[in-house]
Order: sequence, then structure tokens, then C-alpha cells
Amino acid sequence: MNLDVDGGSRRKYPGLAVPCMKMATARRMAASFKMSVLAIVALPSSMAYAQMTTPTNDFGVIPTPPQPHAIPLRRGTERTKNREQWAMFGNIRQVRNVTDPTLTPFLPSPSEATGAAVVVAPGGGFVMLSMDSEGYDVARWLAKNGVAAFVLKYRLRKTPEDFAGFVKATEAIGDNIRPNGPDLSETPASALADAKAAVRLVRARAQEWGVDPHRVGFIGFSAGAMLAEGMGLVRDEAARPDFIAPIYGPLKALRVPANAPPMFVAIALDDPLMTGNKSLGLITSWWKAGRPVEAHLYERGGHGFGMMHPTAATGLWIDEFYAWMRDSRFLQGAGEAPGSYSTDTQLGALLDDPRAKAVLERLIPTLVNSNDIRLARMMTLRQMRPYSPNILTESVLNEIDAELAKIDKGPDHQPRR
Repeated sequence: MNLDVDGGSRRKYPGLAVPCMKMATARRMAASFKMSVLAIVALPSSMAYAQMTTPTNDFGVIPTPPQPHAIPLRRGTERTKNREQWAMFGNIRQVRNVTDPTLTPFLPSPSEATGAAVVVAPGGGFVMLSMDSEGYDVARWLAKNGVAAFVLKYRLRKTPEDFAGFVKATEAIGDNIRPNGPDLSETPASALADAKAAVRLVRARAQEWGVDPHRVGFIGFSAGAMLAEGMGLVRDEAARPDFIAPIYGPLKALRVPANAPPMFVAIALDDPLMTGNKSLGLITSWWKAGRPVEAHLYERGGHGFGMMHPTAATGLWIDEFYAWMRDSRFLQGAGEAPGSYSTDTQLGALLDDPRAKAVLERLIPTLVNSNDIRLARMMTLRQMRPYSPNILTESVLNEIDAELAKIDKGPDHQPRR
């Protein structure tokens, strides 16, 4: 069953959603706010840019939507009198002044479940969260495609409770723009603590939710991408995700530990907030550390595209993320049958699985350690036979088949580390 926040509906509120405010006044505030957004997304108190630029009458304060499946991440004694405020920006819901973090599950159909899980962290500069385009919409897509998703509503920096005061407070931040986005050191400790708590909770309830506790990832957008990058560096194995995906986050170089998880990156090169100094330090840091990394750099798309698809290419990012998860063996049940390894399996798949590789190293060690096999990852061993007839004899291939058939590619199949 796919658990939802409000039945999948985004409620439309009649008229302008700002109480006691005339339309003209609201539109002037909208224009002022949109002008200030570009100036503040690059900061740790930033907001997404593209997601707030669509003219609409749906602008301003809305009632707090129902969240029947949201799970509190803090115990009763730690919880506060939450005074979070919700608002519409275009057709996207935003929430701010979050003091009680929650985690909302979106679970796939058991028949389609892959066993993988992803915590989803929306962005909004740690002063607000873009709950639809960078949260619920992402989670729904993942759940529909067999991945259990969990939307994290994490604690934020306090802003004026009244909407006009919030808009005014954001207008003075623009002088602090930096070319390549904020530093991870500026991530609020409370937000990072909530991210860690989310991963721990998913693992603690893995059996209940039908997920593998060793295939729990973390994806974040903008400020949420800062959380994703930070989560890749945490020392606590119980809280560190098995893979991370910072989407249009800071690209500054980091000191990458030897146990850093595999990373997927997606960003537009015309992002005015994260690519100003034209550095790909984050990506090269992972690469130089010998850790798995895949990067998708789009020519155009700006900042904050989320699930809105401003260009055809950026509209493919989530499909590419899913494909990467599958290539990295974080997905099961998606065309991967148990015990299906054989000499007709592509060499890349065999070499990437330590158990299958161990079989090849034992039976054909000379070939496994040669450049020939590493340059032929798209071929199978049987296709390689004409090039190495003295090594890949029929009896050897049959012996390899017998050993590979013992390997279960189901739940025990190890993801890429």
C-alpha cells in the first residue's frame, strides 16, 4: 500500500490564500519575494529559485494540510508546541518554522518492492521546505517504481511567524552570495540530527516496511543535498546511509573517508547558486578517494528543478537515478532473478559482485586479472571464448556455470560498496 500524506491531493484554496490581504498587495509581495529568492538560495538560509517563479493566484498562507502517516522523530518529552506555517508558492506547498521533525512513508506494492529504501530531504535553505516537488512527488515516483521512500520534514531555522515579516526578513540576505554555494559546516546540527534519526528509524523498522537495512539511501535537494553530502561523511555506521544522492547541492571539494557510500549527483551547469566558480570538487573528491560516483551535468535547468522538468534533459534525472541504483545493485526484484548468474551474464555484472568475481578468480585467474576482461565488460564469457580458446574451454565454462548457479542474486546479493 502506498501511504500518502493527504490522499495524493493538493488542495486548492478558493481565492487568495493570504488572510485579510487584497490581491494587489499579495502580488506586490510575490514580486518582491521572487526578486529576493535568487539572492538567497546560495546561502544556508537559502530557498529554491525555479520552483517559485510561476505566476499564479495560489500564493500565500494555507492551513496545515493533513499528515496522517507522518511519524514523529522526537520523543514526547522532546517535542515542542509546533507552530510551523504552510504556504503556497505557485502550485507547490512550502513549510517553515518546523520544530518537530517527522518521517512520512510511501511504500510500494509488495509485488513490486525491490527492497531498497530512500530517505527524501526537500530543500529550502534551512528556512523552509519545498514539500511537493522535492518531497512528496519524488517519494510517489519512487514508491510507484518499487522503492520505499520516506519524506523527511526536518527542523529549520526560525523565521518570523507572520508571512509579511518572513518575506521582509529574506530580502536582506542577498549580499552573502558565494560562487559555489554554502559550506557543509553551515548545516544546522538539528537538521543533520534529524537526518540521522530518519536513517536509523528506517533500519529499525526495515522488516515491517519490507526493506533491506543494508540498502537504505538518502537523497536531498539544494539544502537537502547538503544533508545528503553530510550524511555520506558521518562516522556512525547505524546512521550513515548505504548510498547518497545530492541533487543540485554544493560542489565544493570534501575530505572523503575510505568508507564513504556510493554517490549519485545531478546538477545543471547554469545553476546560478552552486556552479559559479565552475568547480566539480565534490565529484572529483569522491573519484580520487576511489569511491563509486556517478554525475549527471545538464547544460541547462537552473536551480530547484526537482520534479518540475524545466528541460527535457533535467526531466530524466530521476530515471537516471533509478538506473544507477539498479546498476549499483541496490534494487532487487526488478528483473534480477535469484540464481540467474551464468557464463551468459555480462562480465561487468560478474566482476562487480564479489562472490561471482571470486569464482572467476579461482577458475580463470589469468583472464580475470588481464586488461582483456576489464575492457570487455559488455561481453559474456561465452562471447569471449573465441578470443581465449585455451582458457575458456567448454569444460571450464561448464564448471563456472555450476559455481555461478549457487549464487543467489536475491536479498543476499551484495550492493556495490
